[in-house]
Amino acid sequence: MEILGLDMIKKEPDTINITGLDKIRQVFHNDLPRMSPFATELIRLVNRARELDTEYRQFGAEQHRYEFNPVIPLSKVRDFEKRHQIRLPQGYVDFLTQVGNGGAGPDYGIYSLEQAEFEGYYDHKNSFCHYTETKNQSDYYNLPYSIENKMPMVNSQLSDERWNKWYTELNRLEENEYNEKYKQAYNGLLQIINSGCCTGYMLVCHGDISGEVVFFRHELECPELVGQSFEEFVLSHFKGVISKFEKNN
Repeated sequence: MEILGLDMIKKEPDTINITGLDKIRQVFHNDLPRMSPFATELIRLVNRARELDTEYRQFGAEQHRYEFNPVIPLSKVRDFEKRHQIRLPQGYVDFLTQVGNGGAGPDYGIYSLEQAEFEGYYDHKNSFCHYTETKNQSDYYNLPYSIENKMPMVNSQLSDERWNKWYTELNRLEENEYNEKYKQAYNGLLQIINSGCCTGYMLVCHGDISGEVVFFRHELECPELVGQSFEEFVLSHFKGVISKFEKNN
């Protein structure tokens, strides 16, 4: 990281004066935040899971191998939020900036922010949407959507009945109207985990359950509310892994 603001180092007879330290402190404060209790606990749990599961028998562990990518600066997260006009939940921000930009997690692991932005919806848009990039639907690269004045479909009132009603209305629409209504389904959702077979987990970034995790399936089936925040979801996963292997050992 480039350090800006170190204006001058001046040696006097008995002292060394350094100017610009306040700017340096601000750089470190912004881009290298202190470790949160969640980040500290997650690192501890993952280290323990790695000690127990040396042969990577846990589903997906052979891919992430209980390792994390290097962290990213907070400024990069804020740039992502600015591009998408959305605010990422604090627990996920702590993960990216204090633990790792993707890596160990449930199933095949947690996406990096780059994967979530550019790759996370590749399978999703081709599996769920009738109008793929071959029909000039490039806007699907810009997920997650944050549609102003639109209540996210995935909220605390989500139910199979409400979802199926929306889905029925969706299939009665022409192409242009279809695309706009389709966006409502994933308004404010960011795919963060691939579970295989066109399923995985999304992080709610907008609405009354912002910060929680939902499980989605193929063919626009109603997503399943997990009822846990990102932090709770990831910590409980590794606690379960540890408990399973401690019993087996």
